[in-house]
Amino acid sequence: MSKKWRVYLKPFLVIFGIYCFAMLAIWLANISYADDAGRAITGKGWTSDFNRYSSSLLSFLLVQMRFSLVDISPLGQILAMVLLAISSLILVELFGNKKKLSHLIVVTLAGLTPFTLSLWLYKFDAPCMALALFACILPFVIKFKRPWDFAITSFICLMVALTSYQAFTGVYLLLLLALGFRDYLNKKSFDWRRVVFGLASFLAALIVFKFILPEPEGYRSLAMWSFTNFIPGVFRNAGQVFAQIFTSFGRNWLIFLACMLIAFIASIVLNSKRKGIHRALEVLAAVAFVAVSIPLSYGIYLALADAPYNPRSLIGIGVAFAVVALLTLRGKRRYFAIPAYVLVYLFVVYAFALGNGLHYQHDYAAFRNSELAIHLGNLYPSREELAGKKLQIHGDIGLAEQNQHLADLYPITRDIIDAHQTGLSSFTWGSWSLHVDYDLNYDYTGLLDEPYDCDAFEMKSENYYARISENDSLICIEIK
Repeated sequence: MSKKWRVYLKPFLVIFGIYCFAMLAIWLANISYADDAGRAITGKGWTSDFNRYSSSLLSFLLVQMRFSLVDISPLGQILAMVLLAISSLILVELFGNKKKLSHLIVVTLAGLTPFTLSLWLYKFDAPCMALALFACILPFVIKFKRPWDFAITSFICLMVALTSYQAFTGVYLLLLLALGFRDYLNKKSFDWRRVVFGLASFLAALIVFKFILPEPEGYRSLAMWSFTNFIPGVFRNAGQVFAQIFTSFGRNWLIFLACMLIAFIASIVLNSKRKGIHRALEVLAAVAFVAVSIPLSYGIYLALADAPYNPRSLIGIGVAFAVVALLTLRGKRRYFAIPAYVLVYLFVVYAFALGNGLHYQHDYAAFRNSELAIHLGNLYPSREELAGKKLQIHGDIGLAEQNQHLADLYPITRDIIDAHQTGLSSFTWGSWSLHVDYDLNYDYTGLLDEPYDCDAFEMKSENYYARISENDSLICIEIK
């Protein structure tokens, strides 16, 4: 390894080590999370899955060496941590100092914020999601001689992100803003070419993705706000981003997040090299940067009339937090970063709690699936009696008792650990264990039909956990 790259090895290992340490309990839980179940059963990749062609290529070249997938966890998640650590190191290169341990610690907010943490639960999708983040950050660290080179590289990288995991593309816009703010703090001239060519590349990539590539089937509507409602709609979505943070985070997270943002403003005031009105303008710019950067990380979703508000759609927020923390460390007063250190620690602790929670949920789901399999086996003693019947599940088993307490402390747990992703429910993969582990001979496609009217069905049996009704070849299971 050349000396030029050797200086990055130790910083990379520190960041990679923090991420892997945080993931230990999640890896030990070893659960199939949501789509993992289907991919393990069918081997289906991403070629026709929301236009994720880059995901399929990454899997073929670096992970599976084939398009038909098999469960090789945690290898895929380890690769995700490698890409995440490289992306984080680039952030340090852009906004901090790779030789300072404090910078290497706070930058891990990019991958440990609970919104982003939810991505790394996926055994198959995790490296593809990390690839999207890496692609959105990469253009900013390469030194180009001409602005057109930056524009072309940005377009290619954004197409990689859009064809691997679209929700990360907001990070590109965030970094355009953050680099401009960094230059303003350092009294550098405004690089308007970076902004103009960057925005042009972003719009070009979106046009190609929306109008040239086939529209993903069965996906959320990509319809934007109408012209007259566009600005109010964008502000409404931005407000929902802040509301989602407030309602999803635990009380101690919110306290230290507020302290981190206040410390950031205070560091700007005390480290400012400007005087008088110019210092006041710098403080106002810092406040505006915080107010804009967090929702801007939401990316193109800001413009959607039917924008999603779930952990996976708010993943860019971690990068916004990391940039704020790194900029707080610009001066000599490093004690301003104490809230950021505490947040990193709290998020690592939550990652361990989340891993244990996934284990509890898996055990609870296994019990409920086992009980339901016995219930169905008693009603239909032979395989022939169940053959050809379409089965549909209504309701879900909810959270395991241990996770109820975790969700009370950290509300985002209800979105990350729920029966749709980890247990028995009406979700497409919500009965995979019932179908595969217990080899029940029913028609699985019934789950994809419109909901049955169970009240019109004849009740066959009911117990403490479920009510089973039947109408000819249709079976309705109502989970209690």
